[in-house]
Amino acid sequence: MPRCARMRLDGAFLYPAWGFMSPNAPLHPAPSRIKLLIADDRWVVREGLKRMIAQCADMKVVGEAASPDEVLDQMQPREVDVILLDAWLGGPKTRGLIREVHRRYPRCRVLVLNVQGRDPDALRLLGTGAAGYLGKDHTRAQLIDAIRQVVRGASYVSPSLASRLISDLRGGGRRPRHTTLSDREYQVLCRFGSGIPFKQIAAELGVSPKTVSTYRRRILDKLKLTTNAEIIRYAIERRLVPRSATAPPRRQKSPTERSAGL
Repeated sequence: MPRCARMRLDGAFLYPAWGFMSPNAPLHPAPSRIKLLIADDRWVVREGLKRMIAQCADMKVVGEAASPDEVLDQMQPREVDVILLDAWLGGPKTRGLIREVHRRYPRCRVLVLNVQGRDPDALRLLGTGAAGYLGKDHTRAQLIDAIRQVVRGASYVSPSLASRLISDLRGGGRRPRHTTLSDREYQVLCRFGSGIPFKQIAAELGVSPKTVSTYRRRILDKLKLTTNAEIIRYAIERRLVPRSATAPPRRQKSPTERSAGL
């Protein structure tokens, strides 16, 4: 491929047509049949994914989960090669779930699927340990290809996200202000945006309310905001929280939902 057709990002290459591929990944042979766990709280999405996978002789679904706790419960009695994880399944806890899976089952790969809209958290999820990320516009062929790539040790992101990352690197895209937040500040932002009470945020993060207050002040300063209400509005408008946090607009069905016949 011509050099001008690719761009390096933190030791990896972004290919606009194919997505993200890591040249240093320790690739290894795929298992004779890839065992998948589907993690999504919507029945229609799980059914759509199962129908897609049923058409592939080299794949089979060995479990389903509708919550983060169910993901870990389902992993214990069975061997799983790839988890198809809804980007919003754990809300602000999604990254913690990925870390926990990576810690307990280092050979299991996590492929994040976001069928709800924009991809505001893709880089943070990939940095947490996810092996791949597919946005709303993914096709069936891209999903199947992504599964086969990540199970061999490669990394993958959907072409649309790869193109946006390249645009940002070239200076053609304006990075949102929340990308300047630390990981912990970002966690607090997402929890505020989800409407989680102040004391509950402190309990979930294992810190004191005073520490959360310090993070809140930093968030206000970095995002140039002044009130809690503005923090919530910022998170909702930039889709940093699940769409259920606000009245969801009518949208077109994703390829997964159309596959389910709904």
